[in-house]
Amino acid sequence: MDNKHLGKIILFGTFVLVCLMIVQAYWFRKAFDVAEKQFDHRVQIALRKVADSIARDSEVKKLSSNFFFVATESKLNEQGLEDLLQKEFLLRSLNIDYELGVYNADDDTLVYGNYLHATQPHLATIDPTNATQHENAKNFAVYFPGKDSYVVAGLDIWMFSSGILLLMMLFFAYAIYSLLRERKFSSMKVDFVNNMTHEFRTPVTNISIAAEILKQKMTGTDGLNVYVDILIRENEKLRNKIDQVLVGSTLGHTKRPALTGIDVHQLITECAEAFRLKVEARHGNIHLEFNAANSMIIGDKDLLTQALNNVIDNADKYSPVKPDIIVRTRDYERGVAIEISDRGIGIPPDMRSKVFLKFFRIRSGDVHNVKGFGLGLSFVKDVIQAHRGKVSLFSELQKGTAVRIYLPKS
Repeated sequence: MDNKHLGKIILFGTFVLVCLMIVQAYWFRKAFDVAEKQFDHRVQIALRKVADSIARDSEVKKLSSNFFFVATESKLNEQGLEDLLQKEFLLRSLNIDYELGVYNADDDTLVYGNYLHATQPHLATIDPTNATQHENAKNFAVYFPGKDSYVVAGLDIWMFSSGILLLMMLFFAYAIYSLLRERKFSSMKVDFVNNMTHEFRTPVTNISIAAEILKQKMTGTDGLNVYVDILIRENEKLRNKIDQVLVGSTLGHTKRPALTGIDVHQLITECAEAFRLKVEARHGNIHLEFNAANSMIIGDKDLLTQALNNVIDNADKYSPVKPDIIVRTRDYERGVAIEISDRGIGIPPDMRSKVFLKFFRIRSGDVHNVKGFGLGLSFVKDVIQAHRGKVSLFSELQKGTAVRIYLPKS
């Protein structure tokens, strides 16, 4: 996944979550306003009941979100007033702490105040108009310091959904953090592999040069030339393995293939010729069946060559005797379909879905019968997907394997 694509995913995910948070906050506010209105309505009814039991002409006012003022024309008894308030609040399930203040009707000075808990026991009813201690104490006010918390506590389902959404945002942030960290580690691994393979290439190149010079110097000494040929051949194998590791580990980090016009039939012919001598040395054959009417596509020749070489090489390696490899082409939708089949040992059903994974290799017992790094088909899949194509595999034990590749023309 390139940086541009990853950035789009992060941006889109962040945008969606922010929109969800805005919508959640909007509806939470709406639900809070409704619950607050219900709370105010119950409080005003309770205060109206208390005021009517004290005097006929009374007025209930809401001076702020949590402050209610009641004006009466009768003298108030503080103890009786508290009793009436507790009774009315309990009848309406207003289990909330509040502050009660009694005021002088002439100058609005506070003559009595008390903080009452919601859990305070209900008192015996006392006539609030008798035994008052303040001649002009006719008004009282109720203040709810914890009103917002009380209203929010009643929105339990909204609190739960908001908590879930917050957890989603935290999980998304952690997932992005983990993804970026893994990407950093992956980049470090690729750099390490690149450095190691480049370090290996230098001595391999020097050995190749030295072997060629040694072979030229040893003309006529047939006995020693055999060993020099073995040295050159094995050194070439080592170089090929280094190239496989290098290309296989870095393909996923290349920005895009170098696209040019390619004749698929010519490309397949060149790949087949590179393996023909090796296959014929084992008394096998490579058959080419070109059925595609238009074999021109747009692609990266080097990457596609290596991909086809990997598939043909697998067909050869996994054919125990006399490899019989067939490469067919045909027109497929708006592209070219390539099928490379063999009559080798096949792949067990439980391993067919894993053969395109990087570093996965099919085991036979406790050992690998065929040497390699498990990068061949993983590389093929990455290359074909980079060309916006598709690759699939069909296999049957002891009957062979067919790898089908679809490449669009542009």
